[in-house]
Amino acid sequence: MKPFILLLSAAFLSTASLSACSESNKMSIQQQTEARFKLNPEPKQAYRVRIKINNAPGPMKLVSDLNIGYIAPNCSYVISRLAGARANPEKKVSSKIDQIGQDEYESIFYLDAVLDEDYFGEGVCRWQTYGFGLAFQATGKPEETFFNFGYDIDNGVIEKKTLTRYYQKRGYPYYKNEDGLPYGSKDSPDIDFGRDAITDYSPELRNNLFSITVTLEEVK
Repeated sequence: MKPFILLLSAAFLSTASLSACSESNKMSIQQQTEARFKLNPEPKQAYRVRIKINNAPGPMKLVSDLNIGYIAPNCSYVISRLAGARANPEKKVSSKIDQIGQDEYESIFYLDAVLDEDYFGEGVCRWQTYGFGLAFQATGKPEETFFNFGYDIDNGVIEKKTLTRYYQKRGYPYYKNEDGLPYGSKDSPDIDFGRDAITDYSPELRNNLFSITVTLEEVK
């Protein structure tokens, strides 16, 4: 299963240029196909997501919804008629995140948010969640670092209920190049995906980190 990468906003999408006509057609087919996939009118498998920022170097602004990715691994369709390439159906669903306290947030998403249905006349497509993502910045300015939190889910089964990711404080509000200017810009956003453990950083950096913790709780 591929890692879940959060597409934060239209600003991110604008950085991806289509270099060939065939690639443009591919995107068009995928977009048109995704629009056919229906949301489940009566989802039942709800999870509450609690988000907490720990020891941040300054105020943090939520700059995204909770963006959840879904895939139907038992189905496929042609994404390039010329090359005959196929892909599994995917759909992104967004859920509003509410602030519930100082540096604390909450959202609800459903494992069964997308409707299982025969979309291609080849049998029912069985959807599963492959992950979700969200992001914070210092104030929301384009040059600021996007501190991205992505949560991967294997085979639609949530096994790890709590995950903490660590980020360098020196990236707040933005990482600087040798000239002291921000790495990021509106056309080329700087994204920090963090690391899963403090020990993933060299010893000299470990005392200058902050973290984001996400906890999942099944809603019964």
